[in-house]
Amino acid sequence: MSEGHSTYTPKTGIERWFDARMPLPRMVYDSFIAYPVPRNLNYMWTFGGILAIMLVSQILTGIVLAMHYTSDSALAFNSVEKIMRDVNSGWLLRYMHANGASFFFIAVYLHIFRGLYYGSYKAPRELLWILGCIIYLLMMATGFMGYVLPWGQMSFWGATVITGFFSAIPLVGDWIQQLLL
Repeated sequence: MSEGHSTYTPKTGIERWFDARMPLPRMVYDSFIAYPVPRNLNYMWTFGGILAIMLVSQILTGIVLAMHYTSDSALAFNSVEKIMRDVNSGWLLRYMHANGASFFFIAVYLHIFRGLYYGSYKAPRELLWILGCIIYLLMMATGFMGYVLPWGQMSFWGATVITGFFSAIPLVGDWIQQLLL
């Protein structure tokens, strides 16, 4: 890591010693300070990083919520209420997770629209665009499952309506609907 085109120069003896053994300051300098960027770079290009940070937040809050959730359909709603009332800062975790999911999808839509505006789906990036579409479909499925987990009235009727859409598929629609329910 200390070889190459880096312009980082340690100033003190301790910094030189640390740089020779573990060049973490050099990596931070090369990645965040001296990294060349185009002049026309704007905030529309930061949605990938924003989405990565939001995804980590969703995973962490989801894991903590899952530790207290009961996955029985008869007890799911009560377990969510227990999280809200009895778990320390459970209400904060639940609302961070729920609102974080909404903001995550807003950032995804902005990311998609930026890609459409700049033509990111054109050659040579077609496969990347197709991969993004597959990830988007998986995100929609994950969002649907997360919406259904509390199993309140909104969750029940949301699941009924969304799975009802699959019954419109000829021949296999009813089978897919029963599989999902």
